[in-house]
Amino acid sequence: MFDRLPRATALLAGLVLAGSLVACDPEGLHSAERAGPFPHESPSDSADVSLEQALSDHRVRLPEGVEDIAYGALKALDGYPFNVQFSMPCDGVPAFVRDNRLAATGKKTPDDVLTDVMDAGFTPGAGPAYSREKGSELPEIAVAVFERSGACRVFLGA
Repeated sequence: MFDRLPRATALLAGLVLAGSLVACDPEGLHSAERAGPFPHESPSDSADVSLEQALSDHRVRLPEGVEDIAYGALKALDGYPFNVQFSMPCDGVPAFVRDNRLAATGKKTPDDVLTDVMDAGFTPGAGPAYSREKGSELPEIAVAVFERSGACRVFLGA
């Protein structure tokens, strides 16, 4: 009976130690795999993949000359949440819509980008909204576009 007591104590101590290590790693077991910070990673969003990888995975093509890019993408999470916002000349929006096989959905700002739109100071519903064309077999994305001072700010979410 006495030889069981030290083993039980050691087991309990091991469990307490393991529990404290898990509590000290809030990002989980994969936190060490994170290579960030990535270029263009938003200070308010996290990313565990590069912007190029997220764009490729969601099959999104950004037009040449985009500016002020900010994104977040968590491939490790269920559903692979991804968002990107950028500025571009407004006359390039039709080509961006065509190249990404988007269809107009009216003016209701999509839920996938609503928070980012409001955080950026835009009024929801004040710009056109788009989503992937039905039957395109491409990953679903939602887009909202807002004009300000002659440039367009594009918000994309998946």
